[in-house]
Amino acid sequence: MVGKARSSNFTLSEKLDLLRLVQPHIRILEEHTNKHAVIVDKNRCWDSIAERYNSFGGERPPRTAQGLRTLYKRLKESAKQEVLQRSHAQPEYRGSISEPTKRIMEMIPQLFHVGDKEPNTLH
Repeated sequence: MVGKARSSNFTLSEKLDLLRLVQPHIRILEEHTNKHAVIVDKNRCWDSIAERYNSFGGERPPRTAQGLRTLYKRLKESAKQEVLQRSHAQPEYRGSISEPTKRIMEMIPQLFHVGDKEPNTLH
């Protein structure tokens, strides 16, 4: 069985570059309506982000808009899990939060307050 070749894993600098490119488009990309115009805008954003990302060149392999979109989704999910795990850990075991998670927390703070039940975590 012959399938698509896997692209190489993303490095930390590639992840941070993606988050830097996503930030100016955060309002469009985090719009959660299913309107045709919104979907078109999101696709245009991802094409633009992929074009800019791939223009960085260097040793990194070219990435598709869909691959970058998937990475962004995974980074958000990973950030939510990391914050949740840290909040349940004993204070002496809490390490520092990873750089991608810090960036996502700055860009999308509401992502980390949905469904909070504890009064001291509501803002």
